[in-house]
Amino acid sequence: MRNGKNKVYFILLLLSLFHFCNRNFGNTKEWLSVLAMDEAPKVVSFSPTSGSHIINSQPEISVLWNQPMEIQSCVSAFSLDPAVKGNFETTDISLRFLPNQELPAGGYVIRLTKQCENKKGKDLDRVYSIPFRVLEKEKPTEPKLNSLYIATGNANECLSGGNFVNRIQTVAESVCNGTPGPPQMRLVFNEPMERTNLALALRFEPFLSFRLDWETENEVLIQFDTYLSTMTRYQFLLPSGVPALNGSKTSEPLRLDFFVGEGIPEPNVIGFGLASQNCGINIQELGSALASRWDSNHCFWSTGLPILSPENYHFRGGDDGTGNSGISSACSDVNTDNFRIFFNQYMDTTSVISATRLSKISPPSANIRLSSWEWSHCQTEPPYGCRQLTYSFAESEASCNGSLFGNQTTGGDFNLANSSSAPNFYPFYEFRLDSDAKSSSGKRMSQAFVIQMEAK
Repeated sequence: MRNGKNKVYFILLLLSLFHFCNRNFGNTKEWLSVLAMDEAPKVVSFSPTSGSHIINSQPEISVLWNQPMEIQSCVSAFSLDPAVKGNFETTDISLRFLPNQELPAGGYVIRLTKQCENKKGKDLDRVYSIPFRVLEKEKPTEPKLNSLYIATGNANECLSGGNFVNRIQTVAESVCNGTPGPPQMRLVFNEPMERTNLALALRFEPFLSFRLDWETENEVLIQFDTYLSTMTRYQFLLPSGVPALNGSKTSEPLRLDFFVGEGIPEPNVIGFGLASQNCGINIQELGSALASRWDSNHCFWSTGLPILSPENYHFRGGDDGTGNSGISSACSDVNTDNFRIFFNQYMDTTSVISATRLSKISPPSANIRLSSWEWSHCQTEPPYGCRQLTYSFAESEASCNGSLFGNQTTGGDFNLANSSSAPNFYPFYEFRLDSDAKSSSGKRMSQAFVIQMEAK
């Protein structure tokens, strides 16, 4: 009868061990080797083990017996020195103590006295003292800004993208205000940063609107929404308390200044004339301070000269000059009314064409259209653009086709009205390039260019 009871007891104990054992207590084969049916109960496993060093500052302390215990007596017999408050989780053969606070680094001893009894009231086989040590938890690295890259350079260097320098290591006294669009800065941190809090914390004085484009958890691009103001000193501000993903925060505020130089200047018209004058960039682009005609060797106007009254600038409008009506040969294009304009910068071709106006002001007429144009002196690398433009205008009052204006049989009219017999001081035309014209870098003209001429 006794052997039968022992078998039943052994099976129950084995099932309990299978249920509660984990990797801290070894595998099943190891358990079978330590199972014993001694009358006095024994501890078969402690966690942490005796003499162990742990980094976890809030460890789980576990005890496992070789037989069912009067578990409340074992709870009373359990102690941790130095004393720490916590909670117990128990079964008949196991006890877990969970500290409710982090344990300071140092030595600790788990004690279990013989007051711990089994179900039959048998004391524990001996007093257990299990020393272990809690090591100092490694502190997370404090986040720091390692690099703040910003583009610097003179006007030409900024047009090509600028030279990036690390403001952390050097001063920045000639920062580009846009290269060619709104500029950007690159921040590189030593630790992965918490994105939302960084976006809320960053600011500039004077105020700048920007967005953040993250390349990695450590690197982010600041994309400004507008050009930076020239000849202005800015302050980059990163306050303390900005968190990294490891939970640590910046301990000190960071303030870095940088100065935006002259930047990219506004584009300007530097010359205006006719294709027939054979003037242009790298040929001869000087205007006349006195007067100029379609058959002269000078442009109408160039930088540094005053813009004269319209009777000082003569162009000849109208096809081949014969004025013959209904004859296609009379409609061939001539260059005495093809206007030519030059710029100090490479221009955005679309915006220049859209900003161009030509109108007759005596008598007034709005029936003039730009029929064709030709750009030259262009660059094939970013930011692209061209510096010289030749216009061909068409006027509905031009006479070479008479009533057949634009007829495909007789040829299209791509010139202004014939002016070979026009009287003095008549007619006057006005050329206007609005300030909406932009350079290839995106800068607009500071003011419109306007000049008036007489057709002769």
